[in-house]
Amino acid sequence: MKFFSTALAAFAVGSAMAVPVLEARTVPTPCPCSGNDKSGVEVPPVDLPGACNANGIKTPIKNHPSTGDDESNAGGDEVSAGAGDVVVVVETLVTAVIDVEAKVHANLDLIASIVADAKIDAQALLKVIVDLELNLQELQDCVPTLDGLVIDADVVVAADLEVVLDLVVRVQALIAEVEVCLKALVVLDADILLVIGAKLNLCLGLIVSIATPVVDFALALVAKLTVIVDLKVILGEISDCAGKITNTCDGLTSLLAPVLSLLGL
Repeated sequence: MKFFSTALAAFAVGSAMAVPVLEARTVPTPCPCSGNDKSGVEVPPVDLPGACNANGIKTPIKNHPSTGDDESNAGGDEVSAGAGDVVVVVETLVTAVIDVEAKVHANLDLIASIVADAKIDAQALLKVIVDLELNLQELQDCVPTLDGLVIDADVVVAADLEVVLDLVVRVQALIAEVEVCLKALVVLDADILLVIGAKLNLCLGLIVSIATPVVDFALALVAKLTVIVDLKVILGEISDCAGKITNTCDGLTSLLAPVLSLLGL
């Protein structure tokens, strides 16, 4: 299973992070997800290949329902659509991401405040993580609109792909932001991790479920349009960002592994 996070413009997210050692701590360091803390965890930039390793994220993908009267398409894996139709679907999803992102920011600010206290209130922290889980669930409920959706290569233009790029950039930023805060949580005392660990695991599952359809859609689009020379640059940007999403999810899975081991999961 794999997990979630962002880009506070100071952070560049790349390949999987090393698994941190769980340490008992009396006074925790401030959570780097707080916008006021300038000493947060820095992740060195990593150059990523244009093509994403699609095997990095795996969850079941449901077929998109047929939108026409043609029975031959029923139950098929793909639904072809004009560029305009795809743009409408993607723009709607971008709106959902923006809405959820604002809620997640509020969650992370609260987490930062709780973790900054000399004595951490584990139950208060758990409540905020439950709220984070609910907000991620809201976004997860939206992403299946991408399942099996295929753009018509004959009508696509660069402006259409800008909308897709906006989606993958926003999703990558959201996942990277949560990742930064997670790094501050996994090094808390074991007794606190026993309280919040199960919910962190559920959030990880939601992040993977959000990332999978976005990455699959983006890479399918790149594969379909790669022969169009005029779109090469923006397709490369989409592919690169999809790769960052995959790598971040891989890193989050490794990051959370010691917590899951502590819980016996």
